[in-house]
Amino acid sequence: MHTTTATSAPGAATSRYLAAMRNRGALSIDWAAAPTRHKRYPGAERVRLPWAAGDVPGPGPGVLGELLRDLLGMTRTVWSHHLDDGGRPLGGPPMLLTGRPAPSGGGLYPIEAYVAAGEPHLPGLPAALYHYDPVHHVLERVRGDDHVPALTDLLAADAAANSAEDIAADGVADGPADGPANSAADGAAGDSAADMAIVLSAVFWRSMFKYGDFGYRLICQETGVLVAQALAVGGRLGLAGRARLRFPDGEVDRLLGLDDVREAALAVLTFTLPSGGGRLPDTGQPPASSPPGRPLSPPASSLAGELMSRPVADESRPLPRAMPDGHAAALHRACTFAFPSSPHSANSPHSANSPHSTSSPHSPGSTEPAGVLRPRPPVRAGRALPASEPAAGAHPAAGVRRRTSPVAGYRPVPLLGRALGTVLAAAGGGYPADLPGAATGPAATALCLLSLRVEGLPRGAYWYDPARHTLHELAGAGEVEAVATGRLLANTRVALRGAAAALVPVGDPLAGARLFGDRWYRMQQMEAGLVAQRAALAAAALGLAARIHSDGANETTDEVLGLAGTSLRSLSFLAMGTPPTGGPLVARPIPVPADEEVMPAPTPA
Repeated sequence: MHTTTATSAPGAATSRYLAAMRNRGALSIDWAAAPTRHKRYPGAERVRLPWAAGDVPGPGPGVLGELLRDLLGMTRTVWSHHLDDGGRPLGGPPMLLTGRPAPSGGGLYPIEAYVAAGEPHLPGLPAALYHYDPVHHVLERVRGDDHVPALTDLLAADAAANSAEDIAADGVADGPADGPANSAADGAAGDSAADMAIVLSAVFWRSMFKYGDFGYRLICQETGVLVAQALAVGGRLGLAGRARLRFPDGEVDRLLGLDDVREAALAVLTFTLPSGGGRLPDTGQPPASSPPGRPLSPPASSLAGELMSRPVADESRPLPRAMPDGHAAALHRACTFAFPSSPHSANSPHSANSPHSTSSPHSPGSTEPAGVLRPRPPVRAGRALPASEPAAGAHPAAGVRRRTSPVAGYRPVPLLGRALGTVLAAAGGGYPADLPGAATGPAATALCLLSLRVEGLPRGAYWYDPARHTLHELAGAGEVEAVATGRLLANTRVALRGAAAALVPVGDPLAGARLFGDRWYRMQQMEAGLVAQRAALAAAALGLAARIHSDGANETTDEVLGLAGTSLRSLSFLAMGTPPTGGPLVARPIPVPADEEVMPAPTPA
């Protein structure tokens, strides 16, 4: 048992977790212990959601329904065959599955969504705290009354108090001087003005029953994937969105009625409706919004405290198991901010990374500028090549409904240079969040590229500079071949045979520990998932396919990228390329358009 104690140094829990993951052996999976893949509140009042924003007039439940549908909804039926290690069908009848819009490690979907919304902020919906039931596409009322002010007050108080620390650490406020407003006051005002909020929580056992402690890494990355998805869909709907990765965990969990050992909040998304009350043109880009800064620890507002005192609806039984004690549980405790009214109080043995300790992620242990947390290229980085300009009019939001994760690899077709330029620009662009520097690009990760068959770009490994849109050579064609010799699963080897490229987010898991404590690990993993999903959506918008292969982030890949012997390591691995024209998987949207033929007409004998 590895609990976090008051004498733990910042990043100690992260270091222990990383060491355990390097030395982990094969897992024995007890499928009988698998929990359900969605949660319900069976006795709660339910509100049926429109399937699309256009199904009802105005910016009310229809906008929320489409946002949640494209975030976690059951949006397609999938026919899939069992495959051998070479990616070939084994024969027999296909499996019929329900598919969701965003990928999930092992298809386990550990993330739930809670929604604070309703009148007067969102017309046509009774004000309440809701849980989204993706199976029935309904909202379940967890607790009545308006929760938007209570939740956003907690966030806004954090953001307003926080920017002074971020500016003190940075020397400047985040964001370009001539760009959207990015001060802490703007971030606080943005949270306070939000019309609705979505909290993404994790049911830990849903992933960890299969993957053990490694499941915590997958959960963090999947949260980032869904943040990217929500911001893209929100932008399509004309909503100004902002992601909060730093917030008072204990307060938010209590407001949602969560116990933080079976399920806990990991990210909060706030959205503001267009000022005109109508849907904005579908540009695929979210409206400008400012990322808030680093929070201090406020007490719960009187409104939040009053709501917390009320009961919540009962969830379905049996309850999932609590997160098993071990390295992941210790890391999660260390990641969680402690507040006076939180279960992890200042006197708790788990308070090493709390606002009350010297290793506080709220009160930096150093004045190191946040900007230096962005990874820098290894010394061996060579010549710089300009990346092709992005394709005009291509936006990640257009890829939401086209995205697929191929199960049997790709056609070995070269990737056009402009397509790669589009994917790189999408992955390396800024996003509205509370990581200092995120407004101008990834703040905790850098992007490496394996060019396997890209038009106009030699085969090799590269470091991408998003500010200059250039690629810096790290390794040649011969060295890149070694990636396939790493510890890879069979489906990853199949993918590499035909993939045109692979995007590899990299970072230093301990670089931000002095500023943010062990929370840095969680935020960095979320950003790795976010940039991978933005790249996958951009690829899908161009008719390409992409899939995350977590096993591709390994020591062999690090060697090829020149990261061995440095503090950097690969965090994720996104293969991409041209999808096969046929194969062992067929997907159809739900509901099926009336003019689409689902089953082919029988062939005459």
